[in-house]
Amino acid sequence: MRATRTIGPALGASLVLLLAACGEDTPDTGVDPSAETSSSESPTETPTETPSAAPVEPVDFGTEPAVAPRYKKAALRATSDDLITMVPSTLPEGWTTVGGGYQPDPQWWRMEFTAPTGDVVLDQMPGTSDDALADQPDLTAADDVDLSDWGTGAWSAWDHEGATVLAYDLKGSTVVLQGPDVETVRGLAETLLPADEAGEQEG
Repeated sequence: MRATRTIGPALGASLVLLLAACGEDTPDTGVDPSAETSSSESPTETPTETPSAAPVEPVDFGTEPAVAPRYKKAALRATSDDLITMVPSTLPEGWTTVGGGYQPDPQWWRMEFTAPTGDVVLDQMPGTSDDALADQPDLTAADDVDLSDWGTGAWSAWDHEGATVLAYDLKGSTVVLQGPDVETVRGLAETLLPADEAGEQEG
């Protein structure tokens, strides 16, 4: 895994919202630089910001695709290779898209985000969640997350050394989301649509 990340035909129109979300080439890490300089000056002050979650290692699926801030070509290629690419129709408040990437062999679609609580990664690959996660020794099963109201249904949930992992099986592939806690990861899962439908959403 990269050490710099801690926690992976109608599409042209569908990525308008996503490309707007990642317009800055420099990713927003969500770190307030002033927080470190002022913490020692007034020991009696109560911090107004919630401290960032401790960095966690995401599940290691191997050498992931390169992630670029502008990823439209990668998404188009994944779709043309018949991977039902899942993308957010809109991002939760305070989130930034870092980028996305695709590799064709083995197929692997990845998107990376920063949220106010930490980094979040979307990985999508052929097979089922059992196939993708079977060889991961540090996963502990948790209660499923029901997203029936958002059109998907039950997502399998695990704890991975303090991080939250959610997985959902599609026809022929699985989507695996990873982030610092259940609420953060669920916030992304609630927004996901197939790429060819995401462009129909407003806002």
